[in-house]
Amino acid sequence: MVNADLKRFFLRRAVTLDEEPESHRKTFKRGFIAATIFSILYGFYEYFIVYNYPRILDFYNIMFPGNGHIFNWIVMYAGIVITVAIATKFSIEQSIMGLMYMAMLEDVFFWISQWIDTGIYPYPAGNWWDSTLATFRVLGGLGQAIPFWPFTPLYYIPGFIMVLVFYISSYKGPKSSRIAAWAIGPLFLAIIIGALADDAFAIFSLIIVPIISYAYLIILLFLNKKRREIG
Repeated sequence: MVNADLKRFFLRRAVTLDEEPESHRKTFKRGFIAATIFSILYGFYEYFIVYNYPRILDFYNIMFPGNGHIFNWIVMYAGIVITVAIATKFSIEQSIMGLMYMAMLEDVFFWISQWIDTGIYPYPAGNWWDSTLATFRVLGGLGQAIPFWPFTPLYYIPGFIMVLVFYISSYKGPKSSRIAAWAIGPLFLAIIIGALADDAFAIFSLIIVPIISYAYLIILLFLNKKRREIG
């Protein structure tokens, strides 16, 4: 029974649409709302609690010397995935895309928190992204500020566009949602996988992860087409 369930998960889940359109729309709404609320709250929490008052980052740095910020990111990323997964009854595509959405929206509210705290407009922010995240560097410097108001990091533009495309597609129905997730998800995962490595591995990740993901999808589509023809 377990082997049959695993076989179905790996060979059919990614190309099988189990939900009716109306049920899927409810799942989309729950995922979107959960990701939005989590991102806003964590943005405020990260600025005021983790980095400033009472600055629990210092405690993280005691537990993980020099890597407290990475532990904070792990908590944040795990939190958004778990939150959206529970809200959507463990929708993989909503969880992954909710993570991508959070990567921008949480950052926006972190800097809004600084604006509230200091009264100084926060952008352009210091470009820690390119110095810390290898995939941002090799993609041309996604952490640099755009040269016009509001002077936000460059990665907001493609990031929010892809998130918008996904959520509009997801609202339309399960099929368009799955197509958008498969088109966007592999590149986003490649960026995450290679982010904290060196530049060579970042380039490797950006090439190999999408290739493997899209090859896997093509194989699944072919196998399921053959199965329908035989069945």
